[in-house]
Amino acid sequence: MLVLHVLNHFLPQQTAGTEVYTWALSKKLQQQGIEVEIVIPHYGEPESAYYKHDGLPVFQYAEPSVVDRSLMMGFRKPDGLKIFEEHVQNKKPAVVHFHELAGSNGITVHHIIAAKSAGAKVVITFHLAGNTCKTGNLFYKEQVLCDGLIRLQKCSSCYLHAKGNKALNALLLPVSSVFNQLGIDTTKWNSKAGTALGTVHIIERLKKNFETLVQHCDKVVVLTDWYKKILLLNGVREEKICYVPQGLPFEVSVPAFDHKREKTVPIRLLFLGRINPFKGLHLLLEAMEELDHEKIELDIYGNSDDEAYEECWRNKTKSHSNIHWKGKLQQAAVVPTMQQYDALCLCSTFSEMSPLVIQEAFAAGIPVIASNVYGNAEQIRHNENGLLFQFKNINSLKEQLNRCINEPSLIQQLKSKVQSPRSFQQVGDEYYKIYETLLS
Repeated sequence: MLVLHVLNHFLPQQTAGTEVYTWALSKKLQQQGIEVEIVIPHYGEPESAYYKHDGLPVFQYAEPSVVDRSLMMGFRKPDGLKIFEEHVQNKKPAVVHFHELAGSNGITVHHIIAAKSAGAKVVITFHLAGNTCKTGNLFYKEQVLCDGLIRLQKCSSCYLHAKGNKALNALLLPVSSVFNQLGIDTTKWNSKAGTALGTVHIIERLKKNFETLVQHCDKVVVLTDWYKKILLLNGVREEKICYVPQGLPFEVSVPAFDHKREKTVPIRLLFLGRINPFKGLHLLLEAMEELDHEKIELDIYGNSDDEAYEECWRNKTKSHSNIHWKGKLQQAAVVPTMQQYDALCLCSTFSEMSPLVIQEAFAAGIPVIASNVYGNAEQIRHNENGLLFQFKNINSLKEQLNRCINEPSLIQQLKSKVQSPRSFQQVGDEYYKIYETLLS
């Protein structure tokens, strides 16, 4: 059995949750005798290429597309799609397993259609909510959690709000609706005004692409129960959905560590993740600014994919003796390093699906202080194995941090409720069964 795993990037060029998840799953499948190959675009290159990473063959299909507005808006297919089609037809895989879609010159719904047309069984794992939510955060106008049902008017209003058209929202939405009803796609006007007026059409296209995606997939996999409910709400048949809860991709040997330190102050926190606005580090740093610097300290680990953002916050905190920028942390050192802290802070500004870093913190035996978004709240039980604060609310975050300082037993109580995550061997076994069921 040959399984192709398709995504936009892979290790070692990019290291994020989806890439690590795909790597771990591929290794587990190899151990069960399944032949696997990773397939990714070779961005900006007219020739395809191969390389190996940790024993996994990686095929980079030629993707020379020039990225322009027509490609970004989905008016034309990426140039590399033909090479992708030929590769799938030549390899004749039993299963083509997609892990993400993107606009522009990345993996699109056209690639899913191509895989299905080649005769393969098609599976997709949803690692993000962007296939059903144009803003990706599932917060209606950044105020209340959304139920996730795609509605043209409501989603258009929320999307306009997110794009900054708050003052014009009341005017743009009805005009956009009229254009949509008349079948006029103003996004083809090649202007910002045309895009704004085409908002309802953009949401309608999101809905149609999602329906096309589901139609051409034999199974769709969710990592969380909350996203399964959203798929059902949007009309996906329950028998097509497989729920495979998140596991810890790495085998870790965690040395014994005494969490009951005599010294309870300062509270030691860590942030681990990409240094960009989406991960919400700025919320944490602003909250830390107003706390007693002698009673709480923060170490920051992670790679920057927004240099201006990192430089800005490094400059703002360089005089703070309780905030330390530690740089990249090697994967093997993540869990042992986490054990040296009292809690992990995860300040997501969007609804992450099922953050791997929570699993790593639980493996280290420490609680998580996180924003109250779907992906965090499903794993973190407030006042049991962690603390939740209101979405993008610095005062709410500050309140939870102050509790850690002022309630001496709180951290220990939270640690006592932390349970070890399940192994990725279980995850691999469940995917193996999914493939077997499809092929039988």
